[in-house]
Amino acid sequence: MDHLIDRDLYEFIGTTNSATTQEIKKAYRKKALSCHPDKNPNNPRAAELFHELSRALEILTDASARAAYDKVINAKHQAKLRAREFDAKRKKLKEDLEAREDAYKQSLYPKSSRNNDEDKLRAEIERLRKEGSKQVEEEVAFMKKKIEEESKKLWTAADNDSGSYKIKIKWKTNKNNLNNTYDYNTLFRIFSKYGDVVTLILSSTKDGRALVEYQNRNDAEMALNTEIGLTQNPLKLSKLWDSPTRSNVKEEKSSHTVNLNECTSNIINDMTKNKVSQSEMSDAEFERVVLNNLRRAEEEKRHSNMSSSKKGT
Repeated sequence: MDHLIDRDLYEFIGTTNSATTQEIKKAYRKKALSCHPDKNPNNPRAAELFHELSRALEILTDASARAAYDKVINAKHQAKLRAREFDAKRKKLKEDLEAREDAYKQSLYPKSSRNNDEDKLRAEIERLRKEGSKQVEEEVAFMKKKIEEESKKLWTAADNDSGSYKIKIKWKTNKNNLNNTYDYNTLFRIFSKYGDVVTLILSSTKDGRALVEYQNRNDAEMALNTEIGLTQNPLKLSKLWDSPTRSNVKEEKSSHTVNLNECTSNIINDMTKNKVSQSEMSDAEFERVVLNNLRRAEEEKRHSNMSSSKKGT
């Protein structure tokens, strides 16, 4: 609670002490958009910062709590202004004088007026915590809806944009078994191993849906043709970029078929040689085997093409 009393809540929320309630709400909405946990999944302090922002809104939109806060903050501000008026030579004299004055006040009253003001502010904050604030609840709900709308627009725009290398991801959801589901960090770890991930979006309207965008087409195709996800809950992937021209379709299909056949054959040989079944392998080991064999198939194909071109010349 003390950190709220000592903090300049107007500056924190992005406004001034002369702002109206509507201006305070407007400033809150602007800052909340940038620090909401849903928009900052990689920031561990996002939830804490958003909570503090909501507490600041709670105090500044309640007339009684704001009045108590203004009284405390103005007294501290005036004290700072008075302190600046003293030069270095008179600073020691000021401190001694204030110490004697405080000692005299303590002898007359149990607490100074400043402490009483702070106690009143603490009481107002505690009252708000117990009662809750309808205005804050409405603002939090409004921000959540606004962020969901922005996420939906972004999702729709990404779904309709076929000029970049995006992959639509689907999986089965089971709320009773969280070990078999996917979150942002799990999906990012899975798909970032194929190349630089430009965007990763989880659908805010449908469970079990996500979208990943790659900077490089080869990285996207490698992920599309290789990734299977968790063995207990496989991923279903579909590309969103334009299909190749008809003249290249057969060639690419043939190339993928050869690569996948070689990859499958190599995996089976490795499993047979080591007497290990897929069910006994971890997800990470199985992914590593698949990637290594795909790279090997691509390398062998490249060498074969270079040898053929040399013979032709």
